[in-house]
Amino acid sequence: MAVGFCTRAAVVGALACLVAGPGRPASAAPPPPASLLQAMQARKASAFRGEQIVVTWENGGTHVTLGRIEHDPPGWVRLEYAPVGTSTRWIVVRQSGMEIQYDPATRVGTKSPRLVGDDGETVLATHLPWLLENYRVGAAPGLFLGRKVERIVMRPVRADRPARRIDVDQESGVVLRSERMEPGGRLVGMTAFQSFEVMPRGWRAGAGLPRDLRLVERPMARKVTPEEVVRQFGTIPVAIETPGGFHPVAYYLVQHRQPALQVVYSDGLSVLVVTMQRGILPRPPKGSRLVHGAAGPVWVRRFGQNALVHWAYNGWLLTMVGDVVPEQLIRAAELTGVARMPRVYDHIESWLKGLFGPF
Repeated sequence: MAVGFCTRAAVVGALACLVAGPGRPASAAPPPPASLLQAMQARKASAFRGEQIVVTWENGGTHVTLGRIEHDPPGWVRLEYAPVGTSTRWIVVRQSGMEIQYDPATRVGTKSPRLVGDDGETVLATHLPWLLENYRVGAAPGLFLGRKVERIVMRPVRADRPARRIDVDQESGVVLRSERMEPGGRLVGMTAFQSFEVMPRGWRAGAGLPRDLRLVERPMARKVTPEEVVRQFGTIPVAIETPGGFHPVAYYLVQHRQPALQVVYSDGLSVLVVTMQRGILPRPPKGSRLVHGAAGPVWVRRFGQNALVHWAYNGWLLTMVGDVVPEQLIRAAELTGVARMPRVYDHIESWLKGLFGPF
């Protein structure tokens, strides 16, 4: 399955503290704190560098990653990070709509397009109304690293997703600390600068990548319209029943061994990704557990702080990944529709289609 979520991706997202891209506006809501608006625009406007720590508490253990970040808008983001207790190091560079990940020791890595941007004006026009629709937002002044910050707390109106608390630097608008609390209030994730310095714009002008990198290009993805999706697959995809408050952001066609459709949803803060491929036999990721629902089987797995569900329905294989409790993702799958357990005939039919194509 072409599912772009893993522990490494979660760490990168935490280090960068990025907000996802375009969509359609929601209904009117109370005005947000000015510092929240500033934070949403900071990625476009502020140049800075610093050292960060990412801590997660999951699976009964504590996981710590140290990192360095360089940001020079609009075209340069470089992250260097290393999980504590391992010899692993990764470098991620985001430049010109592409994301490069590589091991600095071996110079081997991957290159892939960035599916969702973080343009400040787009976020203000779309994700902000959804955020105010789905979260109760409050703010108060504070201090962090000796700098004046605005401490913003975002509590979900639904109990199936986490709350967030962020410290926004009053000078630059950069998020200096971010905390994630699971439903029930337990702290399960924290990202914080250990040092932070505002830089002049252009300070990394001319920065580039090592010339000896050996990069494998990941499956290419391009943004498509719903009409293009129908032309590509010859049928209308399954209508997904997402958990409450999520809005469609964009559709992407991913070309791999067989084409896959990825639909990105947002509730203003949390992101949900649904991947669809044609097929009748489920292909759950390794380590998934089987849940026997009333309609049919659904497979469930945790990916770091995200949950994943996988199932088959109406000739499609579907995978939903998001920052929502697994029970709600299972419920979303059941509302969408779940196929019964595959029969021996289904295995034979799938094998024949693999040999001779659809018939």
